Amino acid sequence: MIGAVTGLLYVMSLVVGVWVLVKLVVGSPVLLKNRADRALFWTVSATEALVLVQAVVGFVMMFSSDREIHRLTFGAYLIGLLLLLPIGTWWSLGDRSRGGTAVLLVAVVTLAAMVLRLSQIWAGYA
Repeated sequence: MIGAVTGLLYVMSLVVGVWVLVKLVVGSPVLLKNRADRALFWTVSATEALVLVQAVVGFVMMFSSDREIHRLTFGAYLIGLLLLLPIGTWWSLGDRSRGGTAVLLVAVVTLAAMVLRLSQIWAGYA
């Protein structure tokens, strides 16, 4: 995998995670009507764009490499990563309670964990 994209995904996950954690502690839901939440939404969107880049590169490298990896697991992680943030964001925008904000936090933390696991699979630790 591309180390720069993976590292950037860790940083973006940390930034979004801290941002959402602050919103959770304050008790404010994610609403797109104020400027801060729109900035959060665009940051989540940029993170999803990085996930898309990683997925495309991952699939290309998976089929063009002769590495001994479990291809089904690797592909499932790539697809799962693509679905994680849109579902978490959709749920968070639909649920106006603290629970909706918590769902987005769980999605971001799960994203970081899945990126770590994806790197482990690529390194041959499947």
